[in-house]
Amino acid sequence: MQKNIYLHFNRQLVEKPIMSVLIRKYDVEVNIMQASINPNEEGSMFVQLTSTPENMEKALGYLVDQGVGVTVTPERIVWLEEQCVHCGACVGQCITKALEVDEETRKTVFIPERCIACELCIPACPYHAIEKSSTNGQ
Repeated sequence: MQKNIYLHFNRQLVEKPIMSVLIRKYDVEVNIMQASINPNEEGSMFVQLTSTPENMEKALGYLVDQGVGVTVTPERIVWLEEQCVHCGACVGQCITKALEVDEETRKTVFIPERCIACELCIPACPYHAIEKSSTNGQ
């Protein structure tokens, strides 16, 4: 099982070994996609967690119990090509390069298999051509 999760750490949590305990105790593989963590400041991470469903549930419970803000992102992002004006505003926000500008046509293209549903592109799009999908695909 794999989940994309946004984590928020208050300044009291930043210097605690929360992620190493998560990995060791709950047998969770952590892929850090984006992070901003500084001593004596609040921090945030966008991570992809992989584990068994049972361990994932325990791991998320551990994070919440520690006081970490946990937001599970949707399973997928939908690009509404008919609404897109190909301005490219979303491209610079896409950390996995799921949104790119085609070099020949200079149009924005979406490569769904690269998308991790981090949602960074959604607020960047002034034309609302990107939206999150519910987990059941609707």
